[in-house]
Amino acid sequence: MTEEMELREQNPPVPFLMGPFHFLNTIYKERYLVRNLVHKELRAKYKRAVLGYGWTFLEPFLLSGLYYALFTIIAGRSEPLYPLWVLIGVIVWGHFSRTLTGTITCLTRNGVLIKQIFVPREILSVIPGLTQLCVSTLSLTALVPAMWYLGIAPSSALWMLPLGFILATMIGIGLGLMFAPLNAISEDVSHLFRFITRAGFFLSPVMWTLEMVHKRDPSGKWAELVMLNPMVLPITMVRHAVDGIPFEVAQQHWLYCIAWAVASLLIGTAVFKRWEAKVVKYL
Repeated sequence: MTEEMELREQNPPVPFLMGPFHFLNTIYKERYLVRNLVHKELRAKYKRAVLGYGWTFLEPFLLSGLYYALFTIIAGRSEPLYPLWVLIGVIVWGHFSRTLTGTITCLTRNGVLIKQIFVPREILSVIPGLTQLCVSTLSLTALVPAMWYLGIAPSSALWMLPLGFILATMIGIGLGLMFAPLNAISEDVSHLFRFITRAGFFLSPVMWTLEMVHKRDPSGKWAELVMLNPMVLPITMVRHAVDGIPFEVAQQHWLYCIAWAVASLLIGTAVFKRWEAKVVKYL
């Protein structure tokens, strides 16, 4: 047997349509490594902080307090639940934006590791999103004192809370996977998306709610335009899961958001699996 026949390519080309299956299969086979790396990321995130994991509670709480002062006290908003709505919006949008930017930079951030040893890069791409999901879950503890102060008890609508976070995570990871290979070639991509996430903060229902849009525009034209943002429904779902207020959304909006999440994840995994081995030379 010749030397060429004995050598096996570590990154054989994968057909585009088969990319999601290969990607998810690798994540499943290496699930123990994924779990350990997530634990490592969580420990490293707060190991030099005196308050440690307490920052997962304090950060959204302090940000929401600032926004509450600006938009409620100064702007004169009278809705009693507005501080809670802002707190939820900050947590969910923060989870999405950090997941997106973390996934986009997964290759450039781990360039040294990739050059030293062979690690399935699919694993490195999902670690930011899964780590952020753990952090955001801990951040939800900031809602407890706000709910107690406002006299809100958990309701049967809580099923929407995990679903909203799952959809936000899928969209964030999916979009991040699409652009991670391109960011390995030019880091202008990550800078662009940092601007997009900052702009998206105001274009998404973080400081406002879908009900406010309906109230200001009874015709529903602006509401239909707003719903084109796939993050509107996940944030609104988590918000109503906590405050327990029923809300009605047309079936097509549910299908649109779910289709966005699934399509972005499938396309993202296909793109990442197709190009990640070819762009590592730029790291």
